[in-house]
Amino acid sequence: MVKATLAGLGSYVPEHVMTNQDWTKYVETSDQWITSKTGISARRIAPQDMCTSDLAAKASVEAMKEAKIKPEDIDLIILATSSPDVPLSSTAAILQAKLDAVNAGAFDVSAVCSGWIHGLDVGARYAVDPDYENVLVVGAEVYSRILNWKDRTTCVFFGDGAGATVLRKTDDDRGVLGGWLRADGRGADVIQIPAGGVKMPVTAELMEQGKQYFHMDGRAVWDFAIVAFPQAVRGVLERCGYGLEDVDMIIPHQANINIITTGMERLGLPMEKAFTNLHRYGNMAGASIPVALHEAVKEGKIRGGDLVVTVGFGGGLAWGANLIRW
Repeated sequence: MVKATLAGLGSYVPEHVMTNQDWTKYVETSDQWITSKTGISARRIAPQDMCTSDLAAKASVEAMKEAKIKPEDIDLIILATSSPDVPLSSTAAILQAKLDAVNAGAFDVSAVCSGWIHGLDVGARYAVDPDYENVLVVGAEVYSRILNWKDRTTCVFFGDGAGATVLRKTDDDRGVLGGWLRADGRGADVIQIPAGGVKMPVTAELMEQGKQYFHMDGRAVWDFAIVAFPQAVRGVLERCGYGLEDVDMIIPHQANINIITTGMERLGLPMEKAFTNLHRYGNMAGASIPVALHEAVKEGKIRGGDLVVTVGFGGGLAWGANLIRW
C-alpha cells in the first residue's frame, strides 16, 4: 500500500531566549510559579523584523535539504498557523514566494495547537496522489506578537518557532499510517482572539480593552486537554489496528507538562514514552509538535521501525493524532 513518508525534517527557533525570570520585569510572576504550573523555563522570541513566514522558510529549507530536493520540486505547501503574517493573503502563499517554490500550490490550515496534526493528515493524503510528488507541511508561529504582555494568565506560556517536513510516496512499511481528527465548535471561545474578524472588527475601543490579543480560559483548557489527549491517541491506534502496547514514542503538543503527565497516566504509559521540550521553548502552538518531532529524531529518541504517535489539542476546540511508522 502506498503511503506518505517523512522524507525530510527541519526546525527553527529564534536566537533570543526569554527566561521566566525575564518575565518578572513585565508582569507579577515568578520562575517557581511558571515552572510548577507548566514545566516551562524559557521560550524563544522572534525579533521585530521576523514574521511567521520567515521562521517557516528557515525550517522548510532544512527539511528540503534533508529530503534532497529543490524549491521548484515542491508541488504543494500546507502551513499550519494561528499567527499569520497578515489576515489576507495566506501565509503559505507568502512562504511559497520566499522559498521561490514556483511550481507549488499553497494554503493555510487554521486549527491552532492541533494545526500540525491536521496539516500532516491532509498533506499525507495529497502526497499519495499521482499528481503530487513532494508536499511540504509546516507548522509556524510568532505568538509573541499576538499576546497581551500585561496578561500574566497567558503571556508567560508561549514562544515562537517553526517545524517542517517534506512528504513523498513510499511503498515500504514506513510512513504515515493514518490520522484521527475531531472538533467541538461549542468551545470556540475557550481559546480565541475576540477582535479582528468580521464578527468584531477592530476599533480603538476594543483595542483599549485588549480584544485584539490572545485570550484563553485556562481551567476550561485543562478540562478539555486531559480528556482529548488520551482520546486522540486511542482513536488513531484503534483506527489503524494497533494497541497502546505497540507505541514506541508519543510526541504531544507541548502545552503544559502537567497535561502531558496526566494524559500519559490516563493512557497507562510511562513518561519515558513521551518526548518533551517545552522547558526550553514553551508552548509554540502549531509549531510545537514538528519542532519536538525533529528534536526527538536528532536526539535518537526515535529510530527506524518505531511506531510514533503525534497528538495535538487546542483552540477550535480541535484535537487529533497521526500514526507514523518511522
